[in-house]
Amino acid sequence: MKTKKAFTLNHKSIKAPFRGLGVILLVLFASCKGGSYINHDLKAERIGDCSATLTACTMTENTFGEHYEFNRCLVEGFNTDDYLIERKGDTLVLSFPKEQANEQKALYKLNLDIHASPKYNFIKLGKEVLQITPVN
Repeated sequence: MKTKKAFTLNHKSIKAPFRGLGVILLVLFASCKGGSYINHDLKAERIGDCSATLTACTMTENTFGEHYEFNRCLVEGFNTDDYLIERKGDTLVLSFPKEQANEQKALYKLNLDIHASPKYNFIKLGKEVLQITPVN
């Protein structure tokens, strides 16, 4: 009568398949190049009519990118889905929808968070161009 040998696990039988997987993952991650991207988020709060004074743009830098705060006169009922950020060279351009002459406008406080790669040196907010100076 033949007896079947029981299967036993040892450290060698477990390590072998994972060693190859580890090498494959290492090569995969090492070959990835960080591409160009722009991650952004805009929050808008209506704060009055356009007769109020506009404030200067303020910028704070953190580990996740830059945070901008500024006021703009935009179309009444502005929706935060109605804007576009695009890269033109070393400049990020923030544009809003075209306004019609007869549309009512309101003053909005805008909070814009941007994380982009490669780094940009300027940001254009409407007609205002800001130079980004890194803090060392």
